[in-house]
Amino acid sequence: MPWIAQFPGRPETVGAARAMVREALGDNPKTDDAEMITSELVTNAILHTRSGRGGHVWVEILRRRDWIRIAVTDDGAQESSFNLRTADEMEDFGRGLSIVNALADFWGARSEVDNCHTVWAELTCSQNEDPKQCAEKPASRGV
Repeated sequence: MPWIAQFPGRPETVGAARAMVREALGDNPKTDDAEMITSELVTNAILHTRSGRGGHVWVEILRRRDWIRIAVTDDGAQESSFNLRTADEMEDFGRGLSIVNALADFWGARSEVDNCHTVWAELTCSQNEDPKQCAEKPASRGV
């Protein structure tokens, strides 16, 4: 079952989206990484798109036996580019997609209708992790 929620494009949404991930994944070994990825993707949506100017952000979490997929859809922007910056280009900001790239096993982005964007990331369980724990579901199921 997917977990899907729409949040207002405000800074406090980042914490609410993290809480949604924590509730959806519980004690899954990838929960901390999933929370960090969600934080970065939601923050980017709020800072760089119309979502942060009175719009909304959609967060979707899919969980299967051995993988987790997080997708964040924003309200779009004038420019439709996604940039990974190198360490020498980074100052106080600009590390979001680099963090996602470091934590996720796979990630990508696609343009939607009206210049909206969906950025997604997938996490998989390694052989050293218990796949049963990746599949365990908390008592609560959905938002």
